[in-house]
Amino acid sequence: MKILLALDSSPDAIEEAVRLAKERGASLTALFVLDASWSEYIGHDWLSGSNAREGFLTYISDNENALAEKTVQEFKERARGVASEIKMVAGRVPDEILRELKNGYDLLVMAAPFKRGLEILRNPAAKIIESAPCSVYLVKEPV
Repeated sequence: MKILLALDSSPDAIEEAVRLAKERGASLTALFVLDASWSEYIGHDWLSGSNAREGFLTYISDNENALAEKTVQEFKERARGVASEIKMVAGRVPDEILRELKNGYDLLVMAAPFKRGLEILRNPAAKIIESAPCSVYLVKEPV
């Protein structure tokens, strides 16, 4: 069995994916997507100076990289003793998760709500559930 974990800052989703991998002797892949859609979100027009725009995108990129490092470290600590690998890509988060699922996974585990970049606003779970070629396990975050 192959499990894909869509990584965000949710410790509960990581715990569930690791638990399932241990119980079923499954391989576990954790995917962290660096959100590269911020430039589309803020647009580009003559009112927004290129320095301000570039500064904002650099700020977002730095935050994404810091979050990636922290999240990957947390995954490594929680996944000790489980056959696992970590993949990191850049792009639009739901698109990259669906692209990775084409590599033959049996189960996708992700937090609900999924907390990654602009995806907090977009509800990526709906798009992923609709198009995923495998079962999707949404780990509800405590409110």
